Amino acid sequence: MPPSEATRLFRARTVVPVSRPPIADGGVAVRDGEILDVGSWNDLIRGHPGAIPEDLGECILLPGLINAHCHLDCTMMRGALFGGGSFSAWIQRLNAMRRLLDQRDYLDAIAAGESELRRWGCTTVLNIESFPELVPFLPGSSIRIWWFLEVMDVRSRLESSEALAGAIHFFEKAGEHRGGFGISPHAPYTASQDLYALSASFAGKYNLPLCTHLAESDEELAMFLKGEGALHEFLRSIGRPMDDCDGKSPVQAVLGSGILPEGSLLVHMNMITGADKDLLRASAGMYPVIHCPRTHAFFERPPFDLEFYRESGIPVLLGTDSLASNEDLNMFAEMRAMQSSFPGLDPCEILAMATIRPAGAIGLEGRLGELAPGAMADFIAIPDQGGGSESPAGVAERILANRMPPDVWIAGRR
Repeated sequence: MPPSEATRLFRARTVVPVSRPPIADGGVAVRDGEILDVGSWNDLIRGHPGAIPEDLGECILLPGLINAHCHLDCTMMRGALFGGGSFSAWIQRLNAMRRLLDQRDYLDAIAAGESELRRWGCTTVLNIESFPELVPFLPGSSIRIWWFLEVMDVRSRLESSEALAGAIHFFEKAGEHRGGFGISPHAPYTASQDLYALSASFAGKYNLPLCTHLAESDEELAMFLKGEGALHEFLRSIGRPMDDCDGKSPVQAVLGSGILPEGSLLVHMNMITGADKDLLRASAGMYPVIHCPRTHAFFERPPFDLEFYRESGIPVLLGTDSLASNEDLNMFAEMRAMQSSFPGLDPCEILAMATIRPAGAIGLEGRLGELAPGAMADFIAIPDQGGGSESPAGVAERILANRMPPDVWIAGRR
């Protein structure tokens, strides 16, 4: 084993643990990539004699942000697609662009996206990977990436086992990366019930998180409830069997069947019916929901039903989605978009949506998304001259307002 590092102390004007109130003139003690202690600067100095101190000055120190939903391999598509209009037309344009790109393009896109995330203080991302064959060729990542292998069997409902067989090969060849792995049956319109069930079984066997896109658009809802609409016609034209478009909503088709394991991450959840709400209330807290505010606006969706999720005890997390439907990968901007959509929402809760909540959703509460003893030493510092309220909400408000790239530490190192 390598020798233990010296303990280092980082002081800031305000330390925001997230899991407890802010600490004025606070600091964190770090050794070997983990946080040993969090508290007032004077207490840390007394409690850790011989430690190496570093005064970060008039700043706010907080956990690294966590992007709960991203598609890094679309980073090269910034500004290339238009929102609004038909969702199925957007999918077809996206697929047409993807056919023009090669492996080098995607590797460059992933690297550029990773760099942009880190620049804006994101130290962990849950990334949906459509091309798992790329992962073994990636250099070690500078941030923590959870690679969720995306699987589909849209063109043939007879080959779902083959789609999942590719997952097994992927995990065998992926090698070691900072972060982890998961599995993502794409959506009920591209993944069969069999593929969902196989994915759930695979996730359970290998103790992997599972994520799926669900109830994203009105076209998806019309396809399943009424057997009609642009998405229905597009998928039927490419050979998808449509016998499951039988009056059940996407949420009822997936959650109502009982095939998703508890803890599965549900991305979007924009278009939910009254019957869906009854089903979700009955499983409150079992399935975190990931909302992407700026992608929601890009597609001109109806208002996101945040109040239903909050009242039902369903945790909501934040993600950027991809640059095929967003302008950048800046989680500060995403939090501000959430605040703009829901101006009465406590900024502390919005901050939790990008820190402690996604950490808990992948089983790492206490390890990521907060500053606490035993947590990984992933933190960021943003300028702060004070002048506003020092209450938790006042400090969180200043965090959301930040428009400067922060200083970033991962495992205690810049």
